[in-house]
Parts: sequence; structure tokens; C-alpha cells
Amino acid sequence: PPVRLNPGLPAELERIILKAVEKDPKLRYQTAADLEADLRRLRRDSDSGRSAVASAPAVAEPSPAPASAPVPAAATSASRSAISTTAARLLPTRRSRAIAALVFAVAIAAASLLPLRKSQALSARDELLIADFTNTTGDAVFDGTLRQALAVQLGQSPFLNVVSDERIRQTLGLMGRPAEERLTPAVGREVCEREGIKALLTGSIAPLGSHYVLTLEALNARSGEPFAREQAEAESKEQVLKSLGQATSRLRGKLGESLSTLKAYDTPVEKATTSSLEALKSFSTAETLRSTKGEFEALPHLRRAVELDPNFAMAWAKLGTVHWNTGERERSIEYTKRAFELKDRVSERERFYIAVRHYGIVSLDIEKRTEVLELWARTYPRDPVVYNYLAGTHRAMGHYDRAMQAAREELALDKSAYSYASVIGAYLNLGKIEEAKSTLAAAFNDRIDTPDMHWFLFTFAFLEGDAEGMRRQVEWAHGNPAEDFFRSSEASLAAWQGRLRRFRELQAEAVGMVERAGRKGTAAGYLLSAAAVEASVGNAGLARARLEAGLALDRGAESLAAAATIFALAGAPEKAQPFVEELARRFPSATFVQGIDLPVARAAIELNRRNPAGAVELLGPAAPYELGERAGHWVVYLRGHALLDLRRGSEAAQEFQKVLGRRYVDPLSIFWPLSHLGLARAHALAGDTAKSRRAYQDFFAFWKDADPDVPILIEARREYEKLKES
Repeated sequence: PPVRLNPGLPAELERIILKAVEKDPKLRYQTAADLEADLRRLRRDSDSGRSAVASAPAVAEPSPAPASAPVPAAATSASRSAISTTAARLLPTRRSRAIAALVFAVAIAAASLLPLRKSQALSARDELLIADFTNTTGDAVFDGTLRQALAVQLGQSPFLNVVSDERIRQTLGLMGRPAEERLTPAVGREVCEREGIKALLTGSIAPLGSHYVLTLEALNARSGEPFAREQAEAESKEQVLKSLGQATSRLRGKLGESLSTLKAYDTPVEKATTSSLEALKSFSTAETLRSTKGEFEALPHLRRAVELDPNFAMAWAKLGTVHWNTGERERSIEYTKRAFELKDRVSERERFYIAVRHYGIVSLDIEKRTEVLELWARTYPRDPVVYNYLAGTHRAMGHYDRAMQAAREELALDKSAYSYASVIGAYLNLGKIEEAKSTLAAAFNDRIDTPDMHWFLFTFAFLEGDAEGMRRQVEWAHGNPAEDFFRSSEASLAAWQGRLRRFRELQAEAVGMVERAGRKGTAAGYLLSAAAVEASVGNAGLARARLEAGLALDRGAESLAAAATIFALAGAPEKAQPFVEELARRFPSATFVQGIDLPVARAAIELNRRNPAGAVELLGPAAPYELGERAGHWVVYLRGHALLDLRRGSEAAQEFQKVLGRRYVDPLSIFWPLSHLGLARAHALAGDTAKSRRAYQDFFAFWKDADPDVPILIEARREYEKLKES
């Protein structure tokens, strides 16, 4: 009897259920119309108060009930699923499908008749945590997949505030649990209690003959009482995602979302993601691995997702992101282009993500990217991802105060590794080292232990002259995927100290590591950085050799820009000019190519041609971006050298002083110690011998362990001896 599964079931509803599953066909409902009539009568009587419904009253928290008391509303969802499933099993095989549909209709009626406790819907500030689905189908394809689909569907809502997976895994770590632990309703409630999250959303999928029953239930995380519930039936496995999406849309309204945003942001889930359960399963696995194991672990699963569904836009987008983060720029651009072509097959939030990536790495249109970011922030003001991108864009442009503001917004919304890195980086750019260090300590307190955090430790140790502290971070990186980056950082430190032989050894090791891993783009980046160092200290032949090796691996915008500038500085302007022309032709709307790369390359060519006045003029368009991270120190440093060639010492000194005043933008840049030498030369031209001597001495102090055969050092010592004689 159904009442034994749920003592709160109305007597009349039990009679209807028993009649629907009656063994004698003659005593069953003969038509769906008869069943509908009884259900409508029951609904009418219930609404008018004539039906005696044996369930707990919707009042304040009751005292503990005796064993014979009606079950609370929280238990009814599972009971209804059990009734439906048990009834289907009892039906004769030849008619089971037809009658199962009738029983499911009865279960839906039960859902509407059994009252929920009155609970206020969510407010815009309340957070919602999604638990893993309870899957009783025996089909593993639903594991993780339905939760991913649900997250995408709920993520479309500008109203709902869904807790990120990054934060969930971080909290699990603080609770002493594995980051990849399954988020059951019980574990979910523990996470909610620890984080002060109001609502827990649970889901289940159960078989119903050849159909599937999907149940969604939003619970008060503290009391466990439900305040919103939806149920749907899928006629087949292929219809599960569609049915889930429809149930989710109805649930959003019950959670408090307005009809206007529901209409505006409700792309069907099978269109917002993929209609392939298997592809979505691969995508879900990749997302989990990205946050728990790293980028490389996710790659095969993302590739599998786009193999299963070549129109899966977000899988292409994430492939582009992962390849960018691992240094594979050409592949990243290819996959990001593909995602942008499919941008009409995603939700509004995902469309923002794809567009921002496209404008950032394909078209390189920073103005358009910023416009999309600002619209994203207005549409989804509680999305931490948009503030992460805004912070990065502001840093690239040199708007460090605005970057700090965006980074703080991000951290306030989501205390993830990305958020902490944004804030620490913003503090570092502003030279607020103590604030940066205290934020880093807070990140470690929250069990965030990523390569970024250890690179910050390395950087702070460098700024404090703590050789032992730097060594500890290099040792930490040994054997993990970030080892090449730390090896390259060691190389930059050696160059900063003028130890060029050691620099070459370390940089060669870093290049070898990534080449063996098949990361050609990263290898090219390391080789081009080495070329810039060699050119800046006067080793023209080595600079050209490194350039040729790097260009054989990558010919993206940054590589072409480096080639144009460094060939010119290394005494080969005839080789530089074709790269300038290619840059101008291939990237006509690229903000930083037009605003930084081309002016710098053209200025370098004019310097080589002994036309410093032309170089100063050509650097003019780069002025709005010259203090940003993207420009590095190139614009200011080259302008300083052009002014030296023009013998305008005081103006040149101001340019080199700009570099010295921005030590925290790129702390390991070789241009910082070399700018002390530029400052010494500028003061000498201006006739200030005392200041010139001090600047030379500062440069020699930084390069006290330098290789004696570095051309620029030999030249500086000769200049200093002449200055002492004067």
C-alpha cells in the first residue's frame, strides 16, 4: 500500500494509485480521461479544504514527532519516486509502458498536493550549492553529466548565485576531505554550513520502465526542509537533457527569479551545451580534472568531447583556454576561432566567455573585449570570472588601480586560486608588497597551494634578496608541471645579475623540458625572451640565432613583434622590416599590435638607422599603453635610448627613471638593472657628474657577479673610467 511508503498520502490519492495498478484489467482505469477526472476532483476537494490530507501543518518548527507521526515533507520526494518505480514493476509486461505513464501522472499529482513548508524564496544575495545527482539507473553516463548540465542551465540566470566548483573543492580541502570527493546531499550540507550557504539543490534520476524520472529539490541547507521542487519524465535516454532543462527552467521561477529574466536567459540546455550525453560526460570530467589535477589532465577529455559532438562550442572554447594556459598559442587561437563560430549554440553567459576569449587572443581587439566585459559585468554582476578578465585587461593597459578594484570584486565573490592571484598580482603591480604578502598568507590559510602562489613567494624572496627563499621555491617546483616556468624564472634572475652563461644554461633546460612535452609555443616564448636578453646586452649574433629558433616554432603576433624589434636591435633591420609588414597586414584591428608592437619595432629600426628623432616620433602612439604589463618596459626604454642618441640627457633620465619606478610590474626584467646604466649615461650628458657616478655604481653593484665578457658591461666600465678622469 502506498500509505506505508508515505504515511502523509491522502486516502483518496491512495485509492487512485491502487486503482491504476489494479491486477485485474477490468478493475483498472479504462481511459486516461477517467484518471484525469478523479485527479481533478481530488485537486478541487483539496483546494476547498474538504480533503483530509494527513501531512504536517505548515507552521513553525515542530517538536520531535513520535514514530507514528506523518513523515516530513523532505521525505516525500523519494517516497513518490519509490511508489512510481514499484508500481511499474508490478504491471503486466505487455501493458507496463502505458500504465507506467498513468502512474507517473499520479505521482505528479501527489507532488502538487503534498504541501511544502512555507519558506521564503532565494534573494539575490543568497547562494546556492548544487550537489551531485543520485543516480539509480545503473548507467554511469549520468554521473557528473547531469550536474554539469544543471549548472549550465542555472548559470544562465542573472538572479541565482551558484557556488563555483573551485570554491567547493577548496572548502572540501579545509574540511580535510579529498577535493574530488563526491558531493552527496550530506556532504553538500556540511559545505553549506561551513560557508554560510543558504540553499542546497539536490537532484536524482531513476528508471521508470523504459522512461526516466528526474527530480530536483531545493533545500534549506540548515534545516533540510525543501522550499522548491520540480519533477519531470524523459521518454528515453536521448530526452533526459531536454527534460532536465525544462524542469530547471520551472524551478528557477520557484526559487524567486523574475519572469522577465527567465524569458531573456533560458537557452535550452541541450543547445547551451550539447545534445550528446557522452560528450557532456567527457566535458564534465575535463572540468573536474582541470580544477583538481591541472590543465594537461583535462586535454584528452576535452578532445573526446569535440570528437563526439563537433558543434560543442564550450568544449572548443575550453580547449582554446587550456592550450593558451599551457603555452600552445597557435592551437589555442584555432580552437577559440571554432568556438566563436559556434557562439549561437551557447547560453548568454557562455557567449560572453567565448567573445572575450576571441577578442583577447584572436582578433586582439582590446577595446571590443573591454566593451564585452563591461556588458558581462552588468548582466552577471556576481560572476567572478568577469572580474578576473577585467583585472587582467586593466593590468595589460596599465590601469593598476582599476585592476585592483576588479580583483577585489572577484575575491569577494569567490575565494579561489584565480581570485587570490588577481589580488596579489594587483598589489604587486602597485608596489604594495606587505598587502600582497598578507593576501598570499590568507591564500595558503585557505589551502590554496598552486604554482602561482609559489611564484609569488619566489618573487618576494627575490625582492628581499633572500637567495634561500628562492631556492626553496625552485625545489618545490621540481618534478611538477610548473618546473619549466621556475627554471625560466631562475634564468631571468641570472640575466638580471649579468650572469649570461648561467642564463643560457637554465633557459636551455627550460626549452628542453617543454619541447619534450610537445609544447612548441612555450618553447618559442622562452627562445624569444632569450633573444631579447642577448640583444639588450650587445650579443647580436646570439640574439639572431635564438630568434631563428623561436620563429621556427611559432609565428603568432607576439613572436612576429619580437622578431621585428630584436632583429633591428641586433643590427639586421633588413630582416626586421618583413615582420613589420606581416604584422600590419595580419592584425589591422589588434589594439596592442597597432599601439605597442608596431611602434616599438619601427622605432628600433630607426634607431639602428641612426634616426633617433624618427624613433621618438614613432613611439608616440604607444604612449597610452606604455606603462601597462603588455608593453613591459620596451616603449620607455627605447625612448630613453633615442633621447640619449639625441643628447637630450635630462629627458632621457626621466624615461629611465620611469622604468626604475615600475620595478614591481616585471620584477625580473633585465631592463631594470640596465636602466641604471641608462640613467648614468643620461646624467653624464646633462652634466651632473655626481648623479652619473652614483648610477654607474648602482649598476655595477647589481652586476657584481656578472660575467666579465658581457659587451655592455665592458662598455660601461670604460665609460665610468672616463667619467672619473673628468
